[in-house]
Amino acid sequence: MAKTRLLVLVAFAVGVSCLYAAEKQTTLEGTLVSASCYLADNSATGNEMDGIKFCGTGCLKQGKPGGLVTKEKEFHLLDAPSLVLAPYVGQQLRVSGVDHNGIISVKKAEVKKDGKWEEVDITYHE
Repeated sequence: MAKTRLLVLVAFAVGVSCLYAAEKQTTLEGTLVSASCYLADNSATGNEMDGIKFCGTGCLKQGKPGGLVTKEKEFHLLDAPSLVLAPYVGQQLRVSGVDHNGIISVKKAEVKKDGKWEEVDITYHE
């Protein structure tokens, strides 16, 4: 029930922010997290929560939003296909897109592998 309320609140915040926020292009790097896991426990910056392995991946596979936590510990909600990002929870991600007061409408995403950035196809394929 609490997670449902949290998701409704996040969805409402996204909608309101999109209406009133000034748009600006941005590129950010950080750790990909499950927004619901991170907002429930700010130490959940990997892919495990409360001893449940792959919890973050599971949340994104359910369609819950992803988030990015920068090295400055700033949290940004990602407007991007959760199912596409799910395999990368807990990894370093670089996103480029439009910033709507902390909500990033992702146009490009890259994951760091072996010290190099590799682009992630963020188009959803059924």
